[in-house]
Amino acid sequence: MISEDTIVAISTPIGSSGIGIVRMSGDKAFVIARKIFSPSSRTKVSWTSSFKMYHGWILDPETKEPVDEVILSLMRAPRTYTREDVVEINCHGGLVPLRKILEICLREGARLAEPGEFTKRAFLNGRIDLSQAESVLEIVQAKTEKTLNLAIKSLRGELSNHILSIREEMIDILSILEAEIDFAEEEIEILPEKEKEKYLDNLIQKLENLLDRAKTSQVYREGIKAVIAGKTNVGKSSLLNTLLERERAIVSHIPGTTRDTIEETINIKGFPVCIIDTAGLGIAKNPLDEEGAKRTRNSLKMADIILRMGDGSSSLEKEDEKVFATVKELKKQTLLIINKIDLPQRINKNKLREIFPHLHPVEISATQGSGLGRLKTEIANLILKKITPTSEDLMINMRQKNCLEKTKKCLIRAKEGLENNLSVEFLALEMREGIEHLDELTGRSLGEEVLNRIFSRFCIGK
Repeated sequence: MISEDTIVAISTPIGSSGIGIVRMSGDKAFVIARKIFSPSSRTKVSWTSSFKMYHGWILDPETKEPVDEVILSLMRAPRTYTREDVVEINCHGGLVPLRKILEICLREGARLAEPGEFTKRAFLNGRIDLSQAESVLEIVQAKTEKTLNLAIKSLRGELSNHILSIREEMIDILSILEAEIDFAEEEIEILPEKEKEKYLDNLIQKLENLLDRAKTSQVYREGIKAVIAGKTNVGKSSLLNTLLERERAIVSHIPGTTRDTIEETINIKGFPVCIIDTAGLGIAKNPLDEEGAKRTRNSLKMADIILRMGDGSSSLEKEDEKVFATVKELKKQTLLIINKIDLPQRINKNKLREIFPHLHPVEISATQGSGLGRLKTEIANLILKKITPTSEDLMINMRQKNCLEKTKKCLIRAKEGLENNLSVEFLALEMREGIEHLDELTGRSLGEEVLNRIFSRFCIGK
């Protein structure tokens, strides 16, 4: 599965920037670098050294013409990201010099790297396990600082250490069961039934603790969908723009300006929150109104939190009542917001309390920014009702969660078999299967097709 090719890719985003990086990894990385790099006049390159940087120029071997002024970084195996020889060419960050250097490296014998292939090689060469490799992608895609911190914990091996500890305990129990099978004729019970049950209960509890953390990590990774719902011209788009601190949605005093849903993610108290601006749920006057209302209803069905918005400067209308009825019917976590408190107030707050007796409205002015601090706090409080963040939180993705759930089911079946006096062979079979699922999680036993699918989600150059 480990390719002997030398791979190359642009490792920085395409575009204009101060620095761009072309990365190579493999046995020929130093050979290719030696062909295309010309050190500056006073620089002497030690090609046998590692962790050295040199100033010079990339030359096109065919024309001998300089392509760009660069800093060349040389890193010898095995103390590199991939555990192979690695060369990084730091050039100017323009599209033309980056692509030209990439083309020269390809011409001299390197192969264009597949998405995630550098990290895949780090995994295949044993520098990191699969859960750590996946955390690299989590770092790249992190939406908040908290998400980044959790991903870094996984990269440093915290999840791997938990899995390794559980696996070792399962192997210990399996070895005892195997010994009892080998000495079945002597009817020797190496470990009493009660002790076996105690071991299984302890392992199941450890897996349940990890699965609880998976719920928290899902919120940090995928975020929470918060849908702004209200009648037309209530200030939904103004609220979105104020939360984003930029003009994302068109704002107008003309009712019905927003016809489609608009989604943007913001950081609220460390949580990535996808704020969705919607069209009003008023009486449809034309097909566009009807389509806008349909999309609003679909967004509300998918929402984790509904930000029910009312206009404090006007009395409650039939359109308000329609929105109230739709929101109550969905039975979702709801935050009641009264907007436009900077204007004379006409809204009937007693009527609001009758409709939503358990909700305390948050009063804001979307255009002036008043009350937004409390609004963010209340949104965060609703999120905290879904999860309980702790210092022991870990980043656990859906694939890893699935492996943990399968292992837990094996242990539960083993415990049930123990209670029903099933044979030791049955218990050993469940333990072996559970260990296999843990090995899937860390990548000890996983097919190449699955590995390719996992690493295909990475960007090229990582």
